[in-house]
Amino acid sequence: MDVTKLKKLALSLFLVITSIQSVFAEMMEKGQTKFKLLFNLYHQNSDDGEQVFDNSKREEANVVEPMLFIEHQITEDTAINAHFVFDFWTAASDTKLDGLTGASGGEPIKGQSRVSGTVGARKEIGDWAFNGGLGFSSEYDYRSLNASLGVERSLAKDNFTIGLGLQYYSDEVRLFEDLTPAGSATISEFKPRKILAASLTASQILTRKDIIQFGLTYIQAKDNLESTASSVLVSDIRESEKLPDSRKRYAASSKWVHGFSDTFAMNLFYRYYFDQWRLDAHTVRLAFLKEINDDEDFLEFSIRLHSQDKVRYYQDSFNTSQDFMTSDSDLDKFNSYELSMYLSSNFEGKKLFGMELDDFTWNNGVTGYKRSNGLIYAYFQSSLGFEF
Repeated sequence: MDVTKLKKLALSLFLVITSIQSVFAEMMEKGQTKFKLLFNLYHQNSDDGEQVFDNSKREEANVVEPMLFIEHQITEDTAINAHFVFDFWTAASDTKLDGLTGASGGEPIKGQSRVSGTVGARKEIGDWAFNGGLGFSSEYDYRSLNASLGVERSLAKDNFTIGLGLQYYSDEVRLFEDLTPAGSATISEFKPRKILAASLTASQILTRKDIIQFGLTYIQAKDNLESTASSVLVSDIRESEKLPDSRKRYAASSKWVHGFSDTFAMNLFYRYYFDQWRLDAHTVRLAFLKEINDDEDFLEFSIRLHSQDKVRYYQDSFNTSQDFMTSDSDLDKFNSYELSMYLSSNFEGKKLFGMELDDFTWNNGVTGYKRSNGLIYAYFQSSLGFEF
């Protein structure tokens, strides 16, 4: 979604995907299949986006996103999996930008869509677990091929686990080459962008009621890191943003999970982030989870707080042209908070087309978010999952 201001949504959905994949991490019985359909409905708005092309500062966007997850157990220790995403969105800034520049070569773009997917496999050998995957993504001004590898080792009678993950993205992006005058602005052919990510994770069971987790992440992005969604104002003239061809990013995180009883638990998460562009950020998330009946239904409430400094190249506007310039509100200094509520419901003994369904779950969640620099968003998530 390089065209829209949806980076925070992408992060939130990544956390949802990670949660689902952790559930999928348990091996099933041979021949079993696990299925999950996730639906996201998202809205954002702001009147403070300095990067918006027409000076309206309006960052309104709407997204509808269904996601499909499937896993099949081939043998007792081998499983294959896939997930697919089909989303489409409208964004006020995109429509205005395209309409004024004629980037689509005719009728302005009123909405855009993306298709992406990943197929992978997992294998357990004793105390070791291995996984890998291949994926793709395609939309109007962005396309990607990616690969991932992971290895995990359990130690101390499964009380301690350590894992290493690698991801590589071979991306291509289209960028505006000139925005002034708007009527003759041109968009480039696809240009390369490469991203390498590595993560190291560890978890330790301390007691029957306490687990701690730690993580380190390194990401390096290279070439054509600008966005078609972002422009800058230089002496009252709109120009495309200019960013360095390299960005190294680092993060360290920790999480503590504590059970107050068999039916009530909390988790506390903290992450520190910094990068090559001098963006420095702190994130804290606190969640409480309560089992609400004997069917193992549970309700979760969470709050997430975030604070960051701006990158060295950020200004609301520029008096003269500089080597590197951005007014992207995601790269500005801001504080934010996010409130979420999540309900998981379990139904046993359900049938579909005569098939007995195991572990049938219906999950629903709602999230609201607000930034100090103007952006607000909210999204609703609903999913159905079962085994057969």
